[in-house]
Amino acid sequence: MKARIIRSLVLLTIFSGAIAQDRFADIGTANYQTREHLLAVPEPIEKDEIYLPASHDPSAIFNMEAPVSTKEQLYHELQKIRKKYEPFTQDLAPEFENQRHRIALNEFKWRMETQDDIQDFVSILSGEGDWENVEIPHYGPPLGRAVTYYFKEVDLEESDFHKGSLFIHFKGVDYKASVFLNGRYVGSHEGFFAPFEFEITDVAKVGKNRILVKVENDYSTTGGRDELGNKVVGDKIYAATGPGYDEPTEGWHHCPAGMGIYQDCYIESRSPLHFNDLFVRPMPADSIAEVWVEVNNYHEYPKDISLELSIYGQNFEETIIESLNYVPSTVHIPGVGDLDKPTDWEKTRLKMGYGVNYLRVPIKLESWRTWEPGSPWLYQVQVKLLNEENQVVDTQSQQFGMRSFEMDTVSIPRGSMYLNGQMIRLRGANTMGHLQQSVMKKDWDQLRDDILLAKLANMNYLRLTQRPVQSEIYEYMDKLGLMNQTDLPLFGSIRRNKFAEAVKQAEEMERLVRSHPSTIMVSYINERFPNAEGHPQRSLSTAEDYYKLFKALDQVVLLSNPDRVIKAGDGDYDPPSPGLPDNHCYNLWYNGHGLGLGEMYKGYWQPVKEGWYYACGEFGAEGLDPVNVMKEYYPQEWLPESFTDRSDWNPGMISRAQSNRFHYMWYNTPETVNGWIETSQNYQAWAAKFITESFRRDPRMVSFAIHLFIDAWPAGWMKSIMDVDRQPKKAYFAYRDALEPTIITIRNDRWQYWEGETEKFEFWLSNDLNQSKDYILKYQIRDEEEIVFANQSPVSSPVNSASFKGYLNYELPTVEKRGKYTLEAILLDEKGNQVHQNSFDFVVFPQTSIPQSKIAFVKPDHQLSKQLVSLGFILSKKLKEADVILINDFKTYQTNERLINRLVKEGRTGLFLNLEAGEYNIINTEVVVKDTRMGKYYFVSPESNHPIAAKFQSKDFWLWYDARSTSIAPILGNTISAEDWTPILYSADTGWRNSGQRSLAAAEYKYGVGYFRLSTVNLAHKLINPSALLYLKELLSH
Repeated sequence: MKARIIRSLVLLTIFSGAIAQDRFADIGTANYQTREHLLAVPEPIEKDEIYLPASHDPSAIFNMEAPVSTKEQLYHELQKIRKKYEPFTQDLAPEFENQRHRIALNEFKWRMETQDDIQDFVSILSGEGDWENVEIPHYGPPLGRAVTYYFKEVDLEESDFHKGSLFIHFKGVDYKASVFLNGRYVGSHEGFFAPFEFEITDVAKVGKNRILVKVENDYSTTGGRDELGNKVVGDKIYAATGPGYDEPTEGWHHCPAGMGIYQDCYIESRSPLHFNDLFVRPMPADSIAEVWVEVNNYHEYPKDISLELSIYGQNFEETIIESLNYVPSTVHIPGVGDLDKPTDWEKTRLKMGYGVNYLRVPIKLESWRTWEPGSPWLYQVQVKLLNEENQVVDTQSQQFGMRSFEMDTVSIPRGSMYLNGQMIRLRGANTMGHLQQSVMKKDWDQLRDDILLAKLANMNYLRLTQRPVQSEIYEYMDKLGLMNQTDLPLFGSIRRNKFAEAVKQAEEMERLVRSHPSTIMVSYINERFPNAEGHPQRSLSTAEDYYKLFKALDQVVLLSNPDRVIKAGDGDYDPPSPGLPDNHCYNLWYNGHGLGLGEMYKGYWQPVKEGWYYACGEFGAEGLDPVNVMKEYYPQEWLPESFTDRSDWNPGMISRAQSNRFHYMWYNTPETVNGWIETSQNYQAWAAKFITESFRRDPRMVSFAIHLFIDAWPAGWMKSIMDVDRQPKKAYFAYRDALEPTIITIRNDRWQYWEGETEKFEFWLSNDLNQSKDYILKYQIRDEEEIVFANQSPVSSPVNSASFKGYLNYELPTVEKRGKYTLEAILLDEKGNQVHQNSFDFVVFPQTSIPQSKIAFVKPDHQLSKQLVSLGFILSKKLKEADVILINDFKTYQTNERLINRLVKEGRTGLFLNLEAGEYNIINTEVVVKDTRMGKYYFVSPESNHPIAAKFQSKDFWLWYDARSTSIAPILGNTISAEDWTPILYSADTGWRNSGQRSLAAAEYKYGVGYFRLSTVNLAHKLINPSALLYLKELLSH
């Protein structure tokens, strides 16, 4: 196969309009100048000439099973999977005495900073002014550069000081927090996701204590807009996802960079000698669980300590070790070339110095239960801290799992991943706020169910998109066996002055997640752009800059966890980045993004580093919320007067919804709200199936994640496949089916045929299991009434890969009228149980007669003329003798305008084909032809009520086959605006810059007793599609 040529990429300036949500559409359609000489385009997998039996065997006829397709059926399965995983959520480890005392800080007074506050900070420290009572967690506006204050008075008793030290602890504050106690500054922290604490022993007092937390927000390093609409790049390390807040216009949506104390906070009394952190590094290859213990010493002088360690089964009853005593000690190793000293090779006891001390205790395991998604066995380490008097002064426990996760970066192709030594492919979804909201509400049942709903969809991981999340989410993922990728919150670029802060936050991220077996990978930046998206004066702008950043991030992450698998970039617009290549692909929503539909469907992928597997971290399309969600939550101004009657309502009424703008590229305009919901969800489901099955057929695609799983808010980001009330959209079931471990898929680049044609349908078997199995593949073709063909063949699954199983060479039947056919397939195991089923719809057309009217070109076109003659059209060399004048060159038309206009007025048909972008005057009417803004379209709408359009069905102008490229190809590169003309085919002048203005793909103007027609539908190499030829036939009708 000839190498596909990488088209040249041009740097586009990001539009700085006022539609905030359309930043993401902008990203989806922009091309950037990349270092393409370092990249190669993966080509389709070579197929052997294998043919399946094609004779009719009535004994092979089968019945398709009705799949799970309703919320009721899904929730019945949810009940069963709850019971399956309930044992893994138990805590069966022995009870462990807590040496600490905690005072929860659940309520504060809150207000935004005023000018008076700036001039009189002392009054704020005293709690003066007007405050609003808020509960913690608290999150929301103001956005951008802003300051808010939280004030609280807390009574402390003498007993609160008996332990020896007092700390104020915050599990997460967005974004910069400065903490004051009793008018004294006690510390600051930057970053929204990491826990932090400050010692307050010397500042606190018995009785009333005043706490003030100053919280500062900023515009993010990703960028935002100020009140004047200016693009602003700030210093806040925040990407584009968060928990959101309950405000329909802004807070519900993807995703305002709000602020606040959004996780728990408390005052805690503890010993000056206490644990700072506890991490168990699983090392199954060495049969070791290495316990990393951090001990703080806030005594004035160094102290001797000892540890007592126990390891138990957490969700099963077992004692691994109990009360193992460990005394920190070391050996003095002489330096090379140094003088001999009396202390050489002397073993000494280690004293804990002031601040944090780091210890490692390797524990040999004779046997263990492995953590894996189907059986997430967990252990619990319990550690006691003993002082010099052998008294227990602190205790701490930590759940952990014995598992390994590795990425092979040596063997070529690089990038294959292994869980517990077995190859695994990551199949999952992106998340944005729904899990975080469950934690903020302390709705643990919902958190559990959300994770199980992912597993029910056959996902094995979630991308915790563009941000680390609360620790409780990781704990539940550990217990329920769902892997995750956690992202550092960088998007696009990072401010140069925040290099060191990013390194600090990368360490905080790894320390947050390293104890959790569910976290199998971290990522650093989402959708990195070249040249800092046109702001090199503000941010890192070259690949060399980012390689330095990635190296620094790697060092600090691996220092905290030597076994961490790292994917530097997720959705790389400036490839290559270190490690596994990852590209996002929204080509079924942001048309033109990534690569063409036909190329992807055929087996190509975007340019990546040679010698590597690859990933797709985001793909998807929008599906609207159902009616009950709209009625329950939407503001009145978003809603129609009627949900069933025809109306002018469209999804553009919904804040930040994209369906009205972009649907013109994909489907016809519905007439009712219910129609919009049904059509958008049908399309979303089709898109999910189309893309996912394409990925499953490509064994080089080792990881992908649909965008998005569950909406955190009504209409939040309706690419979600499940709405805010956890009602599955149709795409949920489509995705679930495409993620079955072993699937059969049917592929063909055409879906329209003429009767009597012989077509080759491809059958592919994709298997994510690490074993091969033998199956029976049954396949049949049914028309609208009965089975017309059936047969079967034995097939074997590849080991954790995909393979081509053969062509079905089938002669299409003779038909009197167009008919719908479905090629169905099922996969049966050795016991006759159905493993998977699939289908492929196609249409067969009867042969058509070609009109005998004469056609003349205004300018000779030998290639088109030859094609028309081969199809049976009659050509004339003279305009005056023609019935139809094909105007294929506008300048030539202008030269002969008077003659052509007269002939049309007398009854001829004048057809303008493929006018280039520009403004035209045709018979004193204004015609404007524009290039499509978001790539070339694969669909135009025939729902115009024009007699020509009435002869076609709603999806006839959709996914046409191109005979030259032998693949699906776009059919529309220009749209028409012509107010005085009658529409034949509709499209739209749509894009991220506007709300989507309906325009035309074809139009007609009656002139005298004849007609002028305009069409920008690209028919070149497409007349093999019956709809294309029938359309041309109608255009040339006289």
